[in-house]
Amino acid sequence: MKNRPILRNHQDGLVTVAALLFLIVLTIMGTSAISTSNMEVQIATNDEIHKMTFYAADGGADLGTELVELNVACPTGFASDDLDIGEINIVDSDFWLQQTGTKKPSDTDRDVRIGNDTGNHTNLSIFGQTAFGIGGAIEMAAAYEGRGKAAASGGVTLNYEIYSQHQGFANSESIIALHWQHVVGSEGACQY
Repeated sequence: MKNRPILRNHQDGLVTVAALLFLIVLTIMGTSAISTSNMEVQIATNDEIHKMTFYAADGGADLGTELVELNVACPTGFASDDLDIGEINIVDSDFWLQQTGTKKPSDTDRDVRIGNDTGNHTNLSIFGQTAFGIGGAIEMAAAYEGRGKAAASGGVTLNYEIYSQHQGFANSESIIALHWQHVVGSEGACQY
């Protein structure tokens, strides 16, 4: 009887090596996926901070319109500079009389501050010009034409520019510009 030689391909360790190579490829793919996830989390966080800052500045501009109406109601402005009304600090008491101002309010150049200087806060700069309203060219004090027709009955408007700067988390900043028109004769009583 002849002995037949058993042919060996010497492939006993191939499965182990192939499994290790497969695990290395999976590790590299997992690492890149984690890096991508971290980047997406950072992008989402920055987007959230930007939106919070933007909407806070927008809210400050909205509040600025109400402050203009309250300030116009007082012929000489509010009672005093540095007037605190809750979280609002009125830096300049007669900002409704200002014809020029800064288009970029800051901690050193502002008319109103909303919030605390040490944290997130909003700065407002408010100024404007007097103009005749559209169709309000009757300059005598007639007033029988109705509100908004003659100068005596609201034909004059005060056109204001309200700039709202909010300084938020992580040194984020947004500035909103708003045009506001006040019809003279529609203001209420002076409250502050």
